[in-house]
Amino acid sequence: MPVDFILMLCAAYLLGSVSFAVLLSRVRRLPDPREAGSGNPGASNMLRLGHAPLALATLVGDWAKGAIAAWLAMRLGLSPPEQAWTALAAIVGHILPIFHQFRGGKGVATAGGALMLLCWPATALAAALWLGVFAWRRIASLASLAACTGLLPWFAWQQPALLLPVLLMVVLILLRHRLNIGRLLSGTENDFRS
Repeated sequence: MPVDFILMLCAAYLLGSVSFAVLLSRVRRLPDPREAGSGNPGASNMLRLGHAPLALATLVGDWAKGAIAAWLAMRLGLSPPEQAWTALAAIVGHILPIFHQFRGGKGVATAGGALMLLCWPATALAAALWLGVFAWRRIASLASLAACTGLLPWFAWQQPALLLPVLLMVVLILLRHRLNIGRLLSGTENDFRS
């Protein structure tokens, strides 16, 4: 395994480990988002806690982590599969951040940022699925699950060389949503209905 690829994986993991929800809450002297609302340090929980500007900043920051990791891998001349593995390292960092006691988010925004650079048509498909499902049910977790799983047939058909890291990304995101999946099945999942 080339040294530059190994270093890029480490850098992407560390970049992914920066939790914008936690950092922005500390800067604003707000409670740790992992201790309130859904307990998830992500944009949806920040919005649920009534911090719309911080929710947007969290979304942009988490998205940028994935995009920057993929962009750096491209700039280093790594192959498309290596770029996808680098993106996965950033997502793992977001989910299991070394800087925040391995208590991270669910990885959806970071995956979106990475995929936007790796394969924008797949990202457009995932965004359309997310928006459609959210407009229909007003449940962010359901929209995220639909967007992630909807990627797999596209990659299997269009870019099979990237399918394994994308499949692992989806599996990680599904595992992080396991409690949400349980609540969805029981009809008790949080939504954004007024």
